[in-house]
Amino acid sequence: MMFLSNVSLASVIRTQVKFKLQAYIGAVLSLIFIQLLGLLLTSNTGMIGTSSIGTEITINTYTLDGVLFFVAAWAVFVGNLITTKAYRYDDFTFVSTRLSSNIANIVVLMIVSAVAAVTTFLCTYLLRLYQVLFSNVEFIDGPGILDEPMETIETLLLLFILIWMFTSFGYLIGSLVQKHKALILIFPIVLVGIVMSSIGLNIIEFFFIVEGNLWVFMLKIFGLSVIFFLISVAVSNRWEVRA
Repeated sequence: MMFLSNVSLASVIRTQVKFKLQAYIGAVLSLIFIQLLGLLLTSNTGMIGTSSIGTEITINTYTLDGVLFFVAAWAVFVGNLITTKAYRYDDFTFVSTRLSSNIANIVVLMIVSAVAAVTTFLCTYLLRLYQVLFSNVEFIDGPGILDEPMETIETLLLLFILIWMFTSFGYLIGSLVQKHKALILIFPIVLVGIVMSSIGLNIIEFFFIVEGNLWVFMLKIFGLSVIFFLISVAVSNRWEVRA
């Protein structure tokens, strides 16, 4: 006798997500390396010195903008990596569809982005510890998690949305390149052309210029990520089927 069992979409997605997260351990380890590299290369952004009556005071300012730049590049790479054939063919291990695979990929990128957001935020405290142990800094000042809890939540959410947006962009690039290999050469030229055009500048200004309301900015970035993923899903539905 033969028995047929119905497998729900949610259970398939859950299984795929667990499998893909295990496969992405290497990406998380590379994230730590990228963040440490960013701290070493770009953390010190300014120095102000003054002296009075034989006393010299030097004020150093530090920012994580450089770390965020490295993490953004890493996020684009990770988003692109999950679309490659080596990762796509892993889906054939499961009873799955293009839809379940895409949803699982989006969830995985969301989880990875959340991890990246938290670790990037914690780089602030790692930088302070480094300055205390290995420099001549006498006093370090900066907001703490408990001092400004709402600002901490906003910062974490902003980091998560930005990193997730970069993974969605990488996912879109990977989907397009997997569909048409020639785009790997054409896409950079098209991207530069769009950025340099007046329409492209208006789009960048609309999405990426903060106009006083951080929540509106985050909503726009979140919407842009959704657009990138929707285009990627539409493109990937037309991928070839493995023989």
